[in-house]
Amino acid sequence: MSTVNNMDKREILPTNVRPTNYKIFLFPDLEKFTFEGEVDINLNVNEDSTEIVTNAYDMTIHSVSVTDVESMEKQDATKFELDDTAQTLKITLANTLKKGSKAKLSIKFTGNLNNEMDGFYRSEYTDSNGQKKYMAVTQFESVYARRSFPCWDEPAIKATFDIKLRAEVEKTTLSNMPIIKEEKVTINGKEYKDVTFDTTPIMSTYLVAYIVGELDYVETMSNPTVPAEAKPIKVRVYTLKGESEQGKYSAEVTARVLEYFSEYFNIPYPLPKMDLVAIPDFEAGAMENWGLVTFRTVALLFDEKKSSVASKERVCTTVAHELAHQWFGNLVTIDWWSDLWLNEGFATFVGTLATDHLYPEWKIFTSFVVDELQSALNLDGLRSSHPVRVEINKATEVDQIFDLISYEKGATIIRMLNACLTEEKFMNGVRIYLQRHKYGNTVTKDLWNALSESSGIDVEKLMGSWIMDVGYPVVTIENSTETNNECTLELTQKRFLSSGNMTPEEEAKYATWWIPLGITTHASPNVPLDNILTEKKQTITVPFPEANNKFIKLNYNETGMYRVKYPKELLNTIGEMIQKGLEDKSKEVIGVSDRISIIADIFALAKNGTENTDNALDLLKYFEKETDYNVLSQIHLKVCELKSVWYNKDNKFLEALSKLVLKIFSPLAEKYGFDYSPSDSFIDAKMRTLVLRAAGCYGDKKVIDEAIRRLELFIKGDNDILDPNIRKLAYTIALNNTTGERAEKFYDDIFHIYQTYEIADQRLMALQSLGTAKDSKLIQRTLELALNTELIRLQDIMYCIAGLAADNSNIRESRPASWKWLVQNWPTFEERYKTSASILGALVKYCANGLNDSEYIKEIEAWVEKMGSKLDIIRMPVNQVIERLKEQNAWIERDNARVQAWAQKY
Repeated sequence: MSTVNNMDKREILPTNVRPTNYKIFLFPDLEKFTFEGEVDINLNVNEDSTEIVTNAYDMTIHSVSVTDVESMEKQDATKFELDDTAQTLKITLANTLKKGSKAKLSIKFTGNLNNEMDGFYRSEYTDSNGQKKYMAVTQFESVYARRSFPCWDEPAIKATFDIKLRAEVEKTTLSNMPIIKEEKVTINGKEYKDVTFDTTPIMSTYLVAYIVGELDYVETMSNPTVPAEAKPIKVRVYTLKGESEQGKYSAEVTARVLEYFSEYFNIPYPLPKMDLVAIPDFEAGAMENWGLVTFRTVALLFDEKKSSVASKERVCTTVAHELAHQWFGNLVTIDWWSDLWLNEGFATFVGTLATDHLYPEWKIFTSFVVDELQSALNLDGLRSSHPVRVEINKATEVDQIFDLISYEKGATIIRMLNACLTEEKFMNGVRIYLQRHKYGNTVTKDLWNALSESSGIDVEKLMGSWIMDVGYPVVTIENSTETNNECTLELTQKRFLSSGNMTPEEEAKYATWWIPLGITTHASPNVPLDNILTEKKQTITVPFPEANNKFIKLNYNETGMYRVKYPKELLNTIGEMIQKGLEDKSKEVIGVSDRISIIADIFALAKNGTENTDNALDLLKYFEKETDYNVLSQIHLKVCELKSVWYNKDNKFLEALSKLVLKIFSPLAEKYGFDYSPSDSFIDAKMRTLVLRAAGCYGDKKVIDEAIRRLELFIKGDNDILDPNIRKLAYTIALNNTTGERAEKFYDDIFHIYQTYEIADQRLMALQSLGTAKDSKLIQRTLELALNTELIRLQDIMYCIAGLAADNSNIRESRPASWKWLVQNWPTFEERYKTSASILGALVKYCANGLNDSEYIKEIEAWVEKMGSKLDIIRMPVNQVIERLKEQNAWIERDNARVQAWAQKY
């Protein structure tokens, strides 16, 4: 039974009773794939009650009784009913539980160790002796604790947990807290152990975790010194047997990040230990269970000699993100899923802060501008995006918003606020918030109140539109006038739509954003003026003294989440200043993040029709001497997007794009070469990988021949000839440039690497590259492979098919083939991934990717209509896929003649 909250339409459990403590006993059977369970739940009775409703799903209930704690009178339930649709257990009692009393609810049950990667589930792997093994693991966010034990499965309903696991003697058992007792028990002649864990702090059900499996570990200590009451924390990274050496790097990162956050938040980490576990089957990247963080193997394990630098970065940022949650999410928890962004956006931002603290030379916040910020802008430019804070009525709907808006847009607006308030006032506000609400639940307003207190600014007013409205603004300089050493700018703001076709009704509907303009000029290139745009139209005057090289630029360091449209003459002056700075470093006045934003904005404006695509391409002439990794990465991304959108049009344009890429990247590929050195900096290693990829994938014959030569030697056993950073590139180049028997041989060899290599990131690189094969036969083979659960893990299907729509040189064949395959096999995917909205949504996204011809759009829409309510679990991402395709179609219709003319000229 559900009740309706007066404030909204949320389907939440009745409030007549509330849990204060759960005593959970579980005995998983890794042969039958079931588990026996018992739970005793201490309840406060808030109203006279003869009925209790709790969450339970995918289990069989054997018995239910309730004991009055004071009188010790016990009554068996007269009736108990499971409702699979509501995912509830309704318990009916003969005798009334009195308001103000305390009761103990006891339930015995059997559950399923499913293979769906949520609840209490099984993960399968093959050990070093080739034997198939299983481990029992948990994933309870968002609403899956109910698949493991009956509970009040809502984030606001916190309690303490006492967990006991029964397992085979040789198995490792883990939970949120340390073990306090182990006892041997014999059942049917077989010896087991009962392992009891210490009582947890008060916490939400989605953060409870336990694991049973055969594991190794590495251990280190974290020694925070601030605040004064901080205590040493034992850190362990658990892996499958024989893989623990690969956990050393993440253990070290964990120790240092815990020290950093203890000081940043000024609150000690509240648990005595921190365990991190690599799980072979795991739907998400990682999960922040308090004291027992679970990861995909590839997001936790790293080998200094055999993994790529991209893997090192991923491990560090993922660990930092999950550890941020130990305070922001676990210690202080959102009241309801509508505020999911508060957990995820904040953890993404401060996780990046922690990475930057550990590795300032990585320039991680510049990468943030290329990756997180642009990803957020791209998704939020769609009509079918959603607000950062989005009303969730059914808890089961929440999985759709674990997306770029909650994570990347959330992090971006937090970064903007951090820059606006100043880092110190922001940090002090966060400390107030955590201290005030620890062990409790909050809504977004609570954070705004704390930040207002620390800064003296009305943060809720500033941030209202950024949180409550869909989308973000484009600021247009309508006019600029110079007089008396000043420049007067006439500015407007309106919602940026990447399709560009906003109606007057929509325009009137959108609120006005509060926009920090961050204006820099030749007179003040590194100290932005603190003007704020608060109206739809506003005139601003800034100092603008006479000089030889005058310029004016908005959104310094790209800290604001908006786009800027400049008049052509202002844009050209910025371009000229960039060019001069690249030719002579002493004249550089426009920094890296600003160069990235100039490129990103003009191409986004070209896509929505307020700028011309040929003008955007012409702007790249100012960047021909660019040497910064992140700027080059942005250029490469933009050209790849054009190539992807125009995949099915006249080849002349694609040939001209290749020429443009080679002009910029081939000299750099020549300079960097294929040989990585131990003395390479992190950025140098990434740079070499990027320039070789750009040159090789756009037809640089030298790079292609050398990559194939090295790959053939690598396959024969020369491990040093092909650095881990460019193996994926070599696989892709080989499969992209060969057909027939030679291509099949490469395919077999690369697939063998996927099956046998001991390093997770390298295995997945091999798998990802299979979809890039040019040969028609191999395209079909990859699609068949993706369906084979014996060879491809359920979680890894995306790695298998991503290349078919993105990098394949035979994209005109592979894209339609992927879509046809998806439709044919959809019933299989529906069954396999019935609780995995993220994987189902990604399948549609990848298999429809780029099919922007009108007939394909109609076909996709017809399929979506035919599927009807069956797609409700992924309605949001499906709508976004279709909108993107229509937007691309309109872009081609509008600009095809111009880009073909540009190609002719180029």
